Order: sequence, then C-alpha cells, then structure tokens
Amino acid sequence: MLIILLFIVLLALGAPVFVAMVLASVAYILQTGNLTLFTMAAQRMYASVNSFTLLAIPFFIFAGLLMNMAGVSRRLFSFANALVGHITGGLGHVNVVASMFFAGMSGSAVADAAGLGTIEIKAMKDAGFDDGFSGAITAASSTIGPIIPPSIPMVLFGGLTSVSVGKLFLGGFIPGLLMGFSLMLMVYFIAKRRNYPVSPKASGKEIWKAFLDALPSLLMPAIILGGILSGFFTPTEAASVACAYALFLGICVYKEITRENLWLMLLETIKNTAQVMAIIAAAGLFGWIMTYQGVPAAIIETICGMTESRVVVLLLINVILLILGCFMEGNAVLILTVPIMVPIAQQFGIDLVHLGVVMCLNVMLGTITPPVGMCLYPVCTLGNITLGVLIKEIIPFLIALIAALLIVTFLSSLTMTLPTLLMG
Repeated sequence: MLIILLFIVLLALGAPVFVAMVLASVAYILQTGNLTLFTMAAQRMYASVNSFTLLAIPFFIFAGLLMNMAGVSRRLFSFANALVGHITGGLGHVNVVASMFFAGMSGSAVADAAGLGTIEIKAMKDAGFDDGFSGAITAASSTIGPIIPPSIPMVLFGGLTSVSVGKLFLGGFIPGLLMGFSLMLMVYFIAKRRNYPVSPKASGKEIWKAFLDALPSLLMPAIILGGILSGFFTPTEAASVACAYALFLGICVYKEITRENLWLMLLETIKNTAQVMAIIAAAGLFGWIMTYQGVPAAIIETICGMTESRVVVLLLINVILLILGCFMEGNAVLILTVPIMVPIAQQFGIDLVHLGVVMCLNVMLGTITPPVGMCLYPVCTLGNITLGVLIKEIIPFLIALIAALLIVTFLSSLTMTLPTLLMG
C-alpha cells in the first residue's frame, strides 16, 4: 500500500497527477531493491500509449478547437435560440440545446465550456440573467459534450478495455439527451421562480434561416456516426475525418480560420495531447505496479465479500468515481480506475459498454465539482464570476445531473438499446 499512500500524499501537496503517479511508482521500485523493474517500467509506459485507438484523441481535440474558431458556436447558439428561446427559462434552455448540438462535434467538456461559454454568458447577462446562473448552466451543460458522441473519454475507455468505441458512442446518445432534458427541467423551475426573461417566439422563416446557417455544422455528427456505423471508417479514422471537415468549414464555407489562428490551434492541440498522453503513460506504470501488488484483486475480493447485489455494486462504483472526480482530472480518474472496475463489472455481469458510459458520465460530473472542476475555472474567467457564487448556483444542476446518472445506471436499456439495434 506504500504506492497508494505516497500517491495520495503527493496529490495533497499539489503535485500534478502525472508527477504523483511516476514518483510513487519510482519510490516503490527503489523500495523493492529490484532495479531491473525500471526496464519493465519504461516498457509499460510505452505500451500504454502505443495504441491505434488513442490516435483519435489529438484529432478530436483539434476538431473541437477548429469548430470553435470557425464560428460554429455562434451559429449553433442562434439556431438553438430560434428553437427554444421563447420557452420559460429562455436563454437557459438555449444554452443547454446549443451544448447538445456542440456535443456532436467536439467530444470535450472544456472545449464546450470555453467555446460556447463566451457567447452564452454574455448573451444571458445582456438579457438580464444573474451572473451566477448564467455561469452555472454554461458549466453544467458542457458536461453533455463527451456523452453525446464523439467523446474523448469514451475513446480512452475503449483503448483501455478493447470495447468497441462505436458501441460506446451509440450508448452515450440517449443518456446525453437525458442529461439535457434534466437540465432544461431545472432551468424551467428556477426561471419560473426568478421570473427570468424569454426571447420572442421565432417565426418559421427565422427558424429555417437559422437552420440553414447552422446546417453545415450539424452535418458533422451525421458524418462521424454514419461513417462508423456503415463501416466506411473506424472511430479513430473518424476523428481525422472530423478535422478535415472542420477545416473545410472554417476555411472554405465560413472563412473564419486564418493561417495565424490555425498555427495557434495546432500548438494548443499538441499541448493538450501531451498532457493527456503523459497521464496515460504514468497511469500505465502506476496501474501495472498496483496489479503487481495485488491491489485490484484485493478490492474485488473486498467488494464481493461485502455484497452480492448488482445494484449495490453499481452504487459503490458511482460513489467512488464521484469522490475521485472532486480531486482528480477526468481522464486520470478513468485511467486509474478502469483496470479495477472492469473485473468487478465482469464479476457481477455488468456489460462493459454500459459500464463505460456510466464511468464517463461520472467523470463528467467531476468537471463541475470543486476543488478540481475543470469546467468551473474557464467559466469563472469568461463570466468574471467568483468561484463561490458559481458553486452555489451550480448545486441544483448538479442534483439534476446526478438524477440522470442514477437513471442511466439502473436502466441499462437506455445505454444498450442503440448499440444492440445498430451494431448487434
């Protein structure tokens, strides 16, 4: 247990997750006195990132950045406003629907929060919505991004488990819609109580015009899923197709991407990819040592000794992931826990596609829970909102999302229907 204790201490001292994993692992190897383990450690780190599936991660990161820069966010927001801006809650609903549209393109919650957030928060403030509410619904709706396909966390889960990424993508579609409807229901009740403004109802002509303007962007999810389901390309190849299409939109259709900002996006993609891959490599080493020590087997034995109920096991998985999500970045949580959760799921007959969607939904909730909360900080910056105000306002939306999580957890048909129908 030395490795786990040291890892926790390093995290508490503020060390990055990557550094904490590597230092804890090195300390364990030195403590054993078996220096030949260093050679095996290097091999494990290399093997962890040597995966064709993981090639999709930099491409989806780049595609999300391209979509933001190409003006897609603005067009999606306008189309969503034409559809639902007149409902009680007004721009709060628009915020959620725009995130559901954008979810089909970026695969990243932070990209959603940063890209759409710039437009959404300003529009809501100008319309008379409270700053805290505007920021809270922006952060909460961004969690839908990696659940409705495509999804970077699902690519990661598929790479770690060899589960079909196409099935994971399909499995996330209905849960993603459920998350959106849960948030819109909460927006309605809060807006009713606070008497927030609504937009004038758009005419059919205005809706059609907004739809045509957003149509090239809305085709992205159809191209990605259509190509995967038809077998025309793999999920990994779909990511490169998404980049090519996003470049085409930004340069040839919308003409908002220049040589200068393209270079900046490439640099940002390299930076984000390096961060993710460093964590994957470190977690590969960390997980290998934990397996060598028998930690996963001990955890499985403990849980099996506590209960024989599948329901209790699913609850325990959710609780563990929600707690870890408060203190660790989502990808790190997945990499660390997947090797432990998969054998437990198999022991209790839980389908791995269902497990993958549930785990991804959990880590998305972690992006809006302090102190780590990766989506909270860009929203605070964009909206000039204090963290305390944002956390207070986000609690009702967090409750709505947890309710959606529990429904998805215990009604596995919501996850499994589309993968079963379309992929067998």
